[in-house]
Amino acid sequence: MSNFLIALIVPIILGVLFAAAGRAKPIETEDGGYLLEYAKAIKGFGIGFTLLTLGGLVFLLFQAPIKDKDDMYAVIFLFGFFSLFAIYFYIEFFTVKIWVGPMGVRGTSGWRGKREYSWEQISEITYSPLSMWFKISSHNMPPLRIHAMITGVDKLQAHYMENLPEEKWKSAYEKFSQDKRVNK
Repeated sequence: MSNFLIALIVPIILGVLFAAAGRAKPIETEDGGYLLEYAKAIKGFGIGFTLLTLGGLVFLLFQAPIKDKDDMYAVIFLFGFFSLFAIYFYIEFFTVKIWVGPMGVRGTSGWRGKREYSWEQISEITYSPLSMWFKISSHNMPPLRIHAMITGVDKLQAHYMENLPEEKWKSAYEKFSQDKRVNK
C-alpha cells in the first residue's frame, strides 16, 4: 500500500469517527443529569483495530514463520505493543463514564477510579486543544479530565455555564469553541 493511499485513508477514517461521536447522544438520567460516554462507533473502531492488528500479526506468522532469534524478538515486540494498545483502548473507551447534573460532575475510569465534584468544589474548568480534553480542577482534589470526543460535551457545557460563575469556565469555553476538530 502506498504512502499516498495511507495518507488518504487515515483522515477519512478519523473524520468518520469524529462525525459518529458528534451524532451520538448522551443518556438522560432521572435526576435531570446526563451520562456521557464514548460513542459506539469509537468503541467499535477500538475493537476492530485491535482484532485487525493482532489478527494480521497471526496471519503474518503463518505466511512468514519465525526463522531466528531476531524474528522472535520482533514478533514479541509487535504482539506486546499491539496488546498494550488494545488495553489502552479498553480502559479509555469502555470504562470512562461521566455524569453531569444539577449537583455537579462525577467521573469513573479505569485510569483513576471514581471522582466526584459538587459545583461548589470546582475552582476552574480549562480546555486543552492539544489533548482535546476539559480539565475540572478543585483546590483539594485531583483533577478530572473529560475528552472532547465523549458524547454530550454540549450538556457538560450547559451545566457548567448554568452552575458556575463565568470566570471559572470562560477560557475553556472560548478554546473549545475555536477547536475546529470538534466544532464544524
